Amino acid sequence: MEDHIRKHIKHPIEIHFYEPDKPYGSLSNFSRHPIELEGKIWPTTEHYFQAKRCSGTIHEEEIMRKALQAKIEQYPVIREILLSTGDATLIECTEDDAIRMGDSESGDQNNLGKLWMEVRESLEEYQPHFYLPPWIVFPEEHPYSLFWRMGFGEDYVMHYWPWLEKRSENARKEYDAYFPVPEEWKFEDLDEEEE
Repeated sequence: MEDHIRKHIKHPIEIHFYEPDKPYGSLSNFSRHPIELEGKIWPTTEHYFQAKRCSGTIHEEEIMRKALQAKIEQYPVIREILLSTGDATLIECTEDDAIRMGDSESGDQNNLGKLWMEVRESLEEYQPHFYLPPWIVFPEEHPYSLFWRMGFGEDYVMHYWPWLEKRSENARKEYDAYFPVPEEWKFEDLDEEEE
């Protein structure tokens, strides 16, 4: 995201994931995406991680990084989804973690999110841009407000809409499911609605 835009945004630019059947759930170690590594098929990255962890031969972060790399190499859709998160902070967040948010311990619980961000930034196609929907960034502004026609509001949507349209179909599905569109924002084109 452009620096001049980011400095005006107060809402954290984060994506929380944990449950495999929820948006961005493919980033979970429990998502049902078998990976092939070291001549074996592992039902999930968690299976691989636990088996290797028990062997004690490799550093845990290296085990997981290897599994994540295999996952995005073997599943182009997950690679697309990961890349679509741009520079958003990825946070593995269980219900217990959510309850503890703000607790000093919770910052150390996001190892998987940090590893995903490292993998994401190592990819050649990585672009450090992620835009939250305007209704989240500016919840007090109505979609027909003049705010979107001048100044920072206009600047924001002029970056947001083209960025969103460049997302792949799979990435857009995840984004739309994670950030559901409020009823008052459900229209095809703001210009057409205002005419």
